[in-house]
Parts: sequence; C-alpha cells; structure tokens
Amino acid sequence: MRWPRLFTREKPVAPALRMLEGASGKRWNNTPAFGTTGAEVLAGASQVRGRARHLRFNDPTAGNAAEILKTALVGYGVTAASTSEDEASRAACDAAFADWAARVDFAALLTEVADALVTDGEALLVMRANEDGTLRLQHVPAEQLDESYSVELHDGRYIAAGIEYSAEDEPVAYHFRPSRPTDAFTGFRAPVRVEAADLIHLFRRLGAGQTRGLSWFAPVILPLNELCQLIDALQVNAKIQSMLCGFVIDQNGTGGAAPFDSNDPLDVSLEPGVMRFLPAGYDVRFSTPQQMAQAVELVAVSLRQIAAGLQIPEFLLSGDMRGVNYSSARTALVQFRARIEAIQHTLLVPALNRIWARWQALETLRGATETTCGAEWHFPKPQWVDPESDAKATREMLNMGLISRRMAVAQLGYDVAAIDADIAADRARESALGLNLTQHSVEQKGIKA
Repeated sequence: MRWPRLFTREKPVAPALRMLEGASGKRWNNTPAFGTTGAEVLAGASQVRGRARHLRFNDPTAGNAAEILKTALVGYGVTAASTSEDEASRAACDAAFADWAARVDFAALLTEVADALVTDGEALLVMRANEDGTLRLQHVPAEQLDESYSVELHDGRYIAAGIEYSAEDEPVAYHFRPSRPTDAFTGFRAPVRVEAADLIHLFRRLGAGQTRGLSWFAPVILPLNELCQLIDALQVNAKIQSMLCGFVIDQNGTGGAAPFDSNDPLDVSLEPGVMRFLPAGYDVRFSTPQQMAQAVELVAVSLRQIAAGLQIPEFLLSGDMRGVNYSSARTALVQFRARIEAIQHTLLVPALNRIWARWQALETLRGATETTCGAEWHFPKPQWVDPESDAKATREMLNMGLISRRMAVAQLGYDVAAIDADIAADRARESALGLNLTQHSVEQKGIKA
C-alpha cells in the first residue's frame, strides 16, 4: 500500500545565501556606521580636540600619555647635519644652523609642535622672515584655522575647512582667524590668507580626502573619561568605608526621651578604651559599606585598553612594573619605538626638510652662506633596557660589514663628522698633556664611514 504524498512530502531546503557577517545580523542594529574619513574627521575634529585638551591637562593618565609620546618623538631636540661634501662648508653650515636653532629655541618649539600633534591631532607652523632676514617660525593653534570656513570659488577653486585648494585639488593657501575664538573681545574680521608655501601643516593621515588632523586621543577619549570617573568613585567609596558610623536603635520604643548621661541625645561618642552601658531595649549597629569586588582588575583592564588605543606599552602608561621582566619590556619597547621611528621619518622629517630649505634660502639671500645642500636629521637615541647587549650587537654588525660607522653613529643621535672631530681633539689634547689613557678604538677594521 502506497502512502499519499501528503504524508511523505519532505521539508523544502532553505536556499543558501552568501553574506558578510559584518554587514548583517541583529547585533549591529545599534552600531553606527562610519562614513568617509574626510567628512567624519572634519565633523568631529573640533569637539574631539577640546575634549582631548581637557583630559590632557586634567587627567593624570592622559597627561602621562601625552608626555610619553612627545618625549619619544622629539626628546630633548633634533639636530641637523649638513650633507655637503666639502668639510669646511659642512662645518660652517652646521655651526650656522646650530646658532640659529639656539637663538630661536628650536628644540622647545619642536616639543610644542609634538605636543600639539598628539593632543590636537595637527600642528601649524608659519615660516616668516624677520627684519634682519633670518627665519622665524610661528606656531599657530589649530582652532585659528576655522573648520567651518568652506566656500566655492571661481575657476574650480574652493575653500574647505579653512584650506584653499586649486582646481587640481592642491593646497594653495590657508585662511586663519585674525584672533583666537576664545578671546574675550572678538569681532568679525576677514580671515588672513597665508600661502601654502609659507606654512607647514602637520597631521597624521588616516584616509583619503582628509584635510584636517584628528587627535591621537580620539580612540580612547571615552575609556579615559570612564576610567577617570571609576577611579574617582573608588576613592569616594574608600573614604566612606574608612568612616566609623554607628546607629543607636531603640528596638522596643521604650527608651524614653533622654536615656543617656549626656543632655544631647545625639552625643553618644566613643573614645578609646571607653565602656558604655546601654539602657534596656537599645542596640548599636555600625555601617558596613559594600566594597566593590575586582576593582583593581577592572582598572587594569581599562588601562590596557587605553594603552592599546594609544599604542603605548601598558607599563609605561600606568607606571606599574609588577610582572614586567626583561624580555617583555624589551619586546614592548621595540614595537613602540618602531612606530615612533615610522612617524618621525614619514611625518617630522619632511617638515624639517622644508624648514632647512627655507632657512638656507634666507641665509643665502642675506649673504651669510653660499653653499646649498641637504641635511640629515638625528633624533635623540632612545635608552635601551640593556645598553651593553645593544653595543655588542652594533659592534658585530660593524665587523660583519652590515652597517657603516655613519649609520651606527646616526642611530645614537649624533653626526659622525662631529664625533670624529671630538675624538681627534681629545687625542690631540691627551698627547699634548702627556696622557696615556685606555680607550676603545673607534676605527673599525676594513670599514669606512
């Protein structure tokens, strides 16, 4: 007997659909979408900058992070070394630039620029000429380049976020507010136009079409604020827990109006060693505020999240060296310094080359120098965990011919010509004084700088 098809019909198989889980599902309903990088950064850069400044100057964790990044980027100052092949010209050019850098406090200016780059996300340097023809660098706050100033011009030119572009989308000028928006008495005045050739705009590019910089604190502003509130709540909770508060309870309601010796019914104080007798029907209970469990672990997790967002080793950000050994510290520092070197050579060195070119052009116009050459920039050498091992590794690479003395000295943040001149001067002085000091040889066998 054959069963009807009604009872033997199989359930139809659902058709297979191709999809990306990151673009579907109910778990993404409350997650906002991120638009184009340029538009999103331009819309929120000003507010993010203000919040980052507040945290940088009020929150100790954010302040420490800014100082760590600033010190890693420029340290105590960046030195320049001329690339001229003529030794006399190179020495004269280096001395002239060092003298100019000392007069204008170039190292302090670079520190200020690095701080603005980290906190504000961008730094603006205007290159001007003084009355005597020397170079003057002016650091302009980011808020003076108005993000809201956008105008369509003729011939295909336009102004976006205070930056004027040509028809080929090349920056040709910057339009600054004549005064800061935070000044007490500010009136409407036309923006000041500065040629792009006279201005250095430093910011880290995050995507195509980005015209303004975004604070490096942008990914961690919310966690930083939450951590600050968490620590504040834990401190207040600790204060409450340290308070001894007792409650005298009349359990039967028969204690009377003044059951204690004191005339003041609220004065039932306790002194060390005192023994008090409670009337019948009274009881004493002390407050026991509930302690927050796993508070230390929660703070540590928050600090690790913030350190990851800022790309800083967690033990540097928190200052907690517990559980940090030589291998873990070295691994974290190597990765951190690799990121810093990438920023130095992709962001700072091109800007420094423009400063060198403008300084050299003005010095040539003044008649102070006649040679034109490039420059090498030496950043301060970071301090390693084990300098002896690093020195041995450098010596091995020199012996194997993998690097030159010029490269090895540049890694220390110095110029090889200046080092050789100092060594020669030391040896000449020791010979003149009849000294015979034990010193390591600086000349590597078969290797020339």
